[in-house]
Formats: sequence, C-alpha cells, structure tokens
Amino acid sequence: MTLQATRAASGARLLGDDVQHLIVWYHVLRAQRADSTIIELAVEASDVGNVDDLTLRRATGPDEYWQVKASVDAANPLTEELLFDRPKDKPSLLQRLYASWLKLRPRHEQPPKVVLATTRAIDPSDKVLALRATTDARIVETLRHGTGVLAAARSRWADHLGVDEAGLLEFLECFEIRHALSETEWREKVQDAAEGARVRADWTAVAVGIQQVRDWVKAPRKTFTSAQLSATIDALQLRTPAVHPLFVAQALEHNPRSDTATYSVDWTGLFEGEDPRHRRVFTDPVIAGARISADLAVARQRLRAAGIFNFEVEGPMRLPLWFAVGAHFSSTAGFTVSAQARDGLWSSSAIPSQQKDLQIHLPDDEQSNPRGRPWAVSVSFAVDIAEDVEDFLAESHLDAYHLKVRLPAPGREALAGLPHARAVIFQLREELRELRKKLRPPELHIFMAMPGACALLLGHAWDRMPPTWTYWDMGQPGQYVRALRVDN
Repeated sequence: MTLQATRAASGARLLGDDVQHLIVWYHVLRAQRADSTIIELAVEASDVGNVDDLTLRRATGPDEYWQVKASVDAANPLTEELLFDRPKDKPSLLQRLYASWLKLRPRHEQPPKVVLATTRAIDPSDKVLALRATTDARIVETLRHGTGVLAAARSRWADHLGVDEAGLLEFLECFEIRHALSETEWREKVQDAAEGARVRADWTAVAVGIQQVRDWVKAPRKTFTSAQLSATIDALQLRTPAVHPLFVAQALEHNPRSDTATYSVDWTGLFEGEDPRHRRVFTDPVIAGARISADLAVARQRLRAAGIFNFEVEGPMRLPLWFAVGAHFSSTAGFTVSAQARDGLWSSSAIPSQQKDLQIHLPDDEQSNPRGRPWAVSVSFAVDIAEDVEDFLAESHLDAYHLKVRLPAPGREALAGLPHARAVIFQLREELRELRKKLRPPELHIFMAMPGACALLLGHAWDRMPPTWTYWDMGQPGQYVRALRVDN
C-alpha cells in the first residue's frame, strides 16, 4: 500500500497568511527606498473584490491589486485548469480576478494592474501558462499573437470570462502572474529590501515587521501613506542609520546589489551588444543621453527629499558614466560620493595630500591662436593615452587645443592613494580654471585613463568648467566615440 503525505487545510491557510504578510512587508520596505514610486499602501482593502491582499498606489504607473495564493507543497503546479476550476460551481480564480479588475477599472484613469502571487510553480507542460513571459510576468503577448493551439486558447479564455477576444486582451494587458517563490524566498527578498531601506534585516526584525502586518490585518481597514509607513518603521525601532546608502548604476550588465541598494538605475538597455566586455557605445546616443540626464536629475531630487547626501556608488559602468554620476551629485549640489577602489573606499570628503605632481603640457604650435578654440584634455593616470588622443583628434577634431595631462609615471601605481588622487583632481581643476580665463574655450572634450572611483571624484569636483563631452575608449589605438555631455 502506498501512503501519500497530505497537508492540513489549516497549514495551507497559515502559510498563505505568512506569505501574504511577507509580501506586504517587502513592499513596505520597498516604499522606503529613495527610488520608490509607492505613495500609498493598503492591506485587506475594502470594496476591491478578490484582490484585497495588498493594494499599491504609485506616483507613476498603474496602481496594483494583489491576490496571494500559497500551496504547502509542489504536488499541484499552476495550470490553466487550476485557473479555470469552479469548485461547487462558484466562479473560477480567473473569473474572480477578472471581475475584480472590471470593478476597479472605472475608478482609475490608467487601467490598474492585477497581480496573482502564488508559491506554485507553473506546470512546464501547460501549453499556455508555460509560455508566460519571464520579462514582465504576463501572458498577454503569448495569446495575442498565438496561432493554432494558442489561438484556440485565446478563444477558450475569452469564452470562460464571457467577453470577446479584444476584451480578454485588454484584461491580460493588466494581469501578471508572480509564481514559484516560496516563503523562504520571500523572506530573502524581504532581507534584501531591508538593506536598501536601511532597516534591520535580521530574522528578529523581519518577525517584528510580519507581526505589524498581522496587526494591520486584524485592525479596521485603512490606507497608509509612504510617510506613515516610515513613521511605523521608526516606531518599531528598526532603522539602521549607520548603514551607508548605496546607489547602483547598472550599465554594462545587471548588478545583483541593486535589490539591496537605496537607489538604483538600469541603463543596460541603452547599449549596443550583449557581452558586457564589448558594450561600449549607446544604441541611440541622443535618447541615451537624455534618459541618463533625466534619471540622474530625478535621483538627485529623491535622495535629497529622503535626506540622503552621502552615499556609495557602484557600477558596473565605464568611465564616462562614473564621471557623469559624480558631476550630477557634485559638491556644489551638496552631495558626498564614494566608490570602492583597490585600496578601499574612496570618498569625496577625503582631505587631499600635498602631492600635487600633475603635469599639464600645452600644445607647441605657438603660431596658431588658442583663444576661443575647444579643448581636448587627455588625462593619463592609469596609462598614457596622449598619443592615442592625438591620433583621434587629427581625424575628428582638427580645431581642438590638446592639453596633455599626466602623472609622472602613468600606470597601476601612479596614484599613491585617495589623498593623492584628491590632490591632483583639485590641481587639474584649478589650473584649467586659470587657463579658461585666458583662452575662453567654448567646450571641453575629456579623455580619461584612470580608476572608476577617480573618475567619479573628478566629476564630483567638475564645477565652473565649460560644457564637457566625455568619450568612450573603444579599446583600439586612437579610437574614441563621444559619450555624454556634462553641463555645469
């Protein structure tokens, strides 16, 4: 005889509650990030149908209504059959979700999002759900463009909801399935979110957060603003103010620390190529430049609003982006920035040393008038790039006045450390400012060979300078491509 283990219904119910509470607390913590768009959160909201487990109102984008379904084991994966199942002739899960969305739709200018969160994995043999997009958790494009079996499924889903196919697709545009995350995995996500919110992430702190959500569920239904959520965290004494805020800028590839960051931006989609080692230029430089400038302007506003003026920056990104981030969060804007270097954290608050050994070589062509000409400044710290830049200028910028800036022996050990880097950065800035008074350049083109942390600090100090273009080093002698413009 074969014995099959089963779980009590009460176990499933308790698990469902625990997962719901974890999901709610996760979003409470996400609302504390400086880059969050969440402005209101409700638990067990009234008059929203079957999607009352969590409600999120956002400053931008559609509002979200969550239904959480948990399973105590993996014996019954998520299938179309389960979505269509009508126990005792009651409405199916899919019908209840659709009816809730239909009820909510007239209340919103932008169609709201309905999210089904389940611990179940999708059955890989299901001919419809197995094709759910992993990029946006939706099934809509699969059914919209499907032929054969999928075309039949589109008709079947529409019939099940009692709508035409256009009405079905309108709903599915707003329907997401977040599946296969266990209670343990949600706990890990909560811990990641806690780090980004500068809230304690230990198990005791998570338990305190879950208990707070339980208390909300038992209390009369109400909505919390992001400020009220922040006050709740303060009242629970869960803050960790000593934690250094982290700003993650993802460019070459995704950074897993973005989940634990206080603020993160994702620019990976702006670059050509798939291999991070070869991603050196924008697909569309105009669109990319405008997007990055806008993202950094928003970040500056939100970090300032959150009272965050001192933070660490992490990539991965190339030198023009390090420089641009530093310039947007400059000293004149009131920010202190830092980044990891070989010998530890390099901060813009460090005191410069007296080692001002930077060499600036002006062109030898005394016959030409340098006044009013654009500058090209090659900065050789890690390697001497002056000749490469000279070759590039001969092909692309014949009118540029080339200032060759270098340390006495460019190379890995050229910078003695953070105080030395700060000293030569200020030396470069001051000497260029003095030259600017005499030569009046309309713009400046900067080519850099230095550590990323140094480029960040250089950008941070780059005020009272002409409009500055940075350049991508294409990895070949004399080959550069214009990257970003920085205006002071």
